[in-house]
Amino acid sequence: MTLTPQPAPASDRWMSLTPVGTEVHSRIQALQEGVLANRPAAMAGLARLRRGVAKPPGSVTEILEYTLSEKFAAPGAGDQATPGEVAAHVAMTLYATHQQAQRRRMHQRGWGVGRAVRLLHPQDFGDKIPPVLRRFRVLGSAHSLDELIHHLRGTVQLLRAQALPLDYALLADELVQWQRPGGASMVRLRWGRAFYRTPSPDDSATPTADQPADAL
Repeated sequence: MTLTPQPAPASDRWMSLTPVGTEVHSRIQALQEGVLANRPAAMAGLARLRRGVAKPPGSVTEILEYTLSEKFAAPGAGDQATPGEVAAHVAMTLYATHQQAQRRRMHQRGWGVGRAVRLLHPQDFGDKIPPVLRRFRVLGSAHSLDELIHHLRGTVQLLRAQALPLDYALLADELVQWQRPGGASMVRLRWGRAFYRTPSPDDSATPTADQPADAL
């Protein structure tokens, strides 16, 4: 049975974002509402963003309107992509993959990586290691950003198959943090705490399909 979660509690849903995460949220939210309203420009933008998956930031000129901003790179940032530009590119292209053919909002605040992945297997693990636990361990074992992005792409495909959302604004901020010295361990800890928390019964409840965007 496909599960779709309730909106996260307000305290989780509106956890503080950096300027990078805030801008990613604003851009994805606008795109998402356009896609769900079947607006041609938004549908075309989503398709263009999917072409940027697994490609270097800045290498796909047709998506730069979505992935570049002064919020992601200060003036005079140089010739290399900044951590913010990398994070925005990855978050927005993965979102485009996640939202494809979905009629619910796949970007929802409060559904961080650990919490979203755990909902793929909300039951107790018992004595056996279920596939979702192996997937989470692989995700957490990434030693490089490229390896992490590769595993995130596979994770997003699993979430998409079950129509489960992810907080792409928070993901963008976590990808920025991952690129800082010691940041990867902090991100892994956050994901692990959410993943191993026993899901509440409300986590698998189905929201109404026409729930307003600002409630999500």
